[in-house]
Amino acid sequence: MHAVDAPDLYGPFQYQPWWVLGVLLVVALGMAYYVVWLLTRPRGILVPPPPPPRKVDVRSLKQKYLAMIDEVAAEHADGELDARRLSQRLSLVLRFFAHESTGVVAEVMTLEDLADADLPTVHGAVAEYYPSSFRRTARHDPDAAIDIARKVVSTWM
Repeated sequence: MHAVDAPDLYGPFQYQPWWVLGVLLVVALGMAYYVVWLLTRPRGILVPPPPPPRKVDVRSLKQKYLAMIDEVAAEHADGELDARRLSQRLSLVLRFFAHESTGVVAEVMTLEDLADADLPTVHGAVAEYYPSSFRRTARHDPDAAIDIARKVVSTWM
C-alpha cells in the first residue's frame, strides 16, 4: 500500500479549539435551562379549580323528576316492576335528582356517603328503600315508597 497525498484533507486537531468551546457553551446553556425549569416547576399534584357554580332551574328539574317517578309508578302498576325493583329505581331517580340539582355525585354513593353529603331528604328516602332493595323478604309498601319520592322532589329547595 502506498500513501495517498490529499492536500484538501485535514486532521481533527488542525482546527481551532473554538468549536469545542462552542459545543461546551451550548451544553452549559441547555443544562442551565433544565436546572431553572426543575427549580421553578410546580410541586405536587395540580388540582384544577372548582367549576363555577351553575344555575339550576329547580322548577323544570322538579317537573322532569316527578314525571320520572310517575313513569316508575306506572311500570309498577302495570306489573313490570316488583317491590325490589321499584325501590331500586326510585332510589336511583332520587340520587340523579340530587346530582343534577346540587352537583354532588349521589348516584354512586353509599348510604353513609349520602348522610355525610348533607342531603338529608335524599338520605332518608334512600334509607327507606334499602331494606326492600337488598332483602327479598322485607316488608314494603309501594305506594308509600312512591309518595316518599314525590315528597322529596316536590319539597326540594
